[in-house]
Amino acid sequence: IRGDVGLGKSFLIEYLMSAWPAQFGWCCAKLQNTATIASPRALLAEVLAAFGLPQPRSTRDMVAELETWLLERNAQEGKTTVLFVDEAQSIPSAALPVLRDLVNLETRDRILLQIVLCAQPNIDRRLARFPALLSRVASVYTLEPLSPEDTDAMLLHRFRRAGCPDPISLCPVDTLRAIYEWSGGSPRDVLVITEAAMKEAFLREAERLLPEHVERAAFDLASRCPRRLKAA
Repeated sequence: IRGDVGLGKSFLIEYLMSAWPAQFGWCCAKLQNTATIASPRALLAEVLAAFGLPQPRSTRDMVAELETWLLERNAQEGKTTVLFVDEAQSIPSAALPVLRDLVNLETRDRILLQIVLCAQPNIDRRLARFPALLSRVASVYTLEPLSPEDTDAMLLHRFRRAGCPDPISLCPVDTLRAIYEWSGGSPRDVLVITEAAMKEAFLREAERLLPEHVERAAFDLASRCPRRLKAA
């Protein structure tokens, strides 16, 4: 799963980690400290920790510990085990072959560990240098910015869940358009700009969100984080 910053990769992981066990009975864990991984051994240690397994001293024993646990799960439950790797582009090149080795753990009829890499688009260049790992990628999904319709639906849903009976009266259509234009459809930016616009409206004792509140909020945010300046 690849996508730019703010498009919801980490949120999607959290959703799948709750949905898949409930729906399929799968065992899911997340490896998220990729920026601190400095070696193959460190990566294996993080994987074992993600599944709550003990960490032997040697790399070989670490792999054996994980493989034994996966074989036992497969024999006893026959359920899929999934490891999500958040910010996978941060894994150092020296440690990436470990992921290939982990995917190679299998029986005659089943892969013991499914790995879902979630990363920024530059993961493609990283993986291109490891054809043995790239060849094991079964599918690729790219997260795109929300459409104007999806942005509206997300915001109106959140307003309703917050107790607003008529979200359009609070956030009219022209305000929704302004939020989309300034955010570019990035879910994170949509929420940040909307929250800032609501504070702006509150300070001005306005009864509804107006495009001018969005504009002031967006310019204020852009002065502190230029990446959020989508329109001018």
